[in-house]
Amino acid sequence: MKEIETKIIDFDEKGLRASLKSMKAKPMGKAFYRRYVFDMHPNVTAQTYDEFVRLRTDGKRTTLTYKYRKGKGLANTEEIELEIGDFDKAAKIIKKLWKVRKPYYQENKVEKWRYKDAEIEIVRWPLVKPYVEIEAPRARSVRAAIKELGIKGTVLGNTNLIEVFKRSGKYGKDVGDLRF
Repeated sequence: MKEIETKIIDFDEKGLRASLKSMKAKPMGKAFYRRYVFDMHPNVTAQTYDEFVRLRTDGKRTTLTYKYRKGKGLANTEEIELEIGDFDKAAKIIKKLWKVRKPYYQENKVEKWRYKDAEIEIVRWPLVKPYVEIEAPRARSVRAAIKELGIKGTVLGNTNLIEVFKRSGKYGKDVGDLRF
């Protein structure tokens, strides 16, 4: 399965919300995510090899996801995801099995909207300004949402969190454990 998305930094948050409302986008709620990220390659930086397993929960739904980004293009990420029951028990099991390196524990907040067939998220992490993530079943839907909603900013493509931190002014920050 391919993940088709892009990230946009340095955007006008109030302007985007106004545009979402005026274009009749549907608010999908807010979420607080807790996650563990298990790096697949301990001796290679994520900037050169972006492959990992993520265990994530919003307190209602818990997923285990394999991701492999082969580039920054909208459709260059392989993603395999399954829903599981218990976040804490799953974390214990995976930590016992995972001998590659200590997993990162991270938290973030997301405000979700649905516009046509695209999911628009205003994403917050500790230490950086919010950014927009747009995901859809087709690349043209992602591009259409950006255009129709008038989203201005720096388009990063489908990139990792390290690039977001680097481009958002937090240079040199090791994106590891992140907590609010």
